[in-house]
Amino acid sequence: MSKTAEIVPRVTRFHHLTPADLRPPRRRDVFFDPIDTEIGIWATTDLLEPGCAVLDLGSGSGAAALAVARAGAGHVHGVDIAAGSVSWASEHYAREGDPRVTFSVADYSVATTSDLLAGCPFRSAPTIVTSNPPYVPLPVPPDGTGKVSIDGGRDGLRLVRHVVRHASALGAELAITIGSYTSPRAMTALLHDSGYRIARLTLGVLPLGDHTVANRRLVRQLADRGDGPLIEVAGVTHYLVLGLSCRRIRGPAEYVVTPDEVLALLQRACASTTNRLEALDDSAAATTLPLRVVVLGDDIARHHP
Repeated sequence: MSKTAEIVPRVTRFHHLTPADLRPPRRRDVFFDPIDTEIGIWATTDLLEPGCAVLDLGSGSGAAALAVARAGAGHVHGVDIAAGSVSWASEHYAREGDPRVTFSVADYSVATTSDLLAGCPFRSAPTIVTSNPPYVPLPVPPDGTGKVSIDGGRDGLRLVRHVVRHASALGAELAITIGSYTSPRAMTALLHDSGYRIARLTLGVLPLGDHTVANRRLVRQLADRGDGPLIEVAGVTHYLVLGLSCRRIRGPAEYVVTPDEVLALLQRACASTTNRLEALDDSAAATTLPLRVVVLGDDIARHHP
C-alpha cells in the first residue's frame, strides 16, 4: 500500500530560534522550552506586517521577542512578572543601540490594559499581542502558590483569559500558544466571544513534563471525556502544542472555525503514531483551517521555573 501523500506542510528544524537560543539560560529561574517557543513564534510571524509593533506578554528569556524582530517586526516589547527573566532578556536579547527589542517588569494578570500600554515604549497600540502563557491545567496547591511558568489553573486558561482581554481591548491581532489539554473548546469559544477567529494553526508534539505527570489528574480527566486529547508516541504520552494565529473578526461573512471543529481536528491529529501527525494527511481529514506541523525531537532540554 502506498503511503498517504503529505498535504500538511512540515517544519523539521528550528527556523526562528538560533543555536545560541537553544542553549539553556545560566539562570534556573528563567523559562526555557525551545519547541514551545518556536511554535509560538510561528504563530506570531503568520500575523506580522513589516515594521509593526508587537507586545509579548510573559516574555520569559526574551528569545521569542528577538526572533520576531528578526522576522520583520519594527518593535517588540516584552513584559514579564519575573524581574530575573527581564534582567536576563535585557542583557541577552535587547541589543545596545537597537531599539527594536525592549523589556519591562509587569504583571499583566492584574494590570489594566491602559496601564500596560503606558509602560510600553510604543507611540500607539501594538498591531499584535503575542503570548506563550502558562497553560497546564493544575489543581490549586495547598499553599495557594503554583509553578509560575506553567500553572494555568484548573482549566489551563487562568492567564490565557488575561492575554485575550488585553489583546481585545487594544484591537490587536493575537498569537497565543496553548496545549491540547488546555480546554480547546472553551479556548475557541473565548476567542470568538472576544472578537477573534483562528486564521492558522501550528501544531507540535511534546511529552508531558515531570510536573504535569505528577499532577496529571486534571489532564487525564479532560482526555477521558474527549476534551483534552493526548497522543502516544513510541509508548510515551505526549500532548499537542497549539500555536494559534488569530485575527479580528471583521464581518459576518468571514468563516469562523467552531469549538467542535477545533477539537475534532486535534482528536484526528492524535490518531497519529508519530510526531509528524501523519493522520492529518488523510484526504478525509481535510480542513478549511490552514495548518503546519513542527516536527522536532523529544531530547531538547526544557526548564519550567
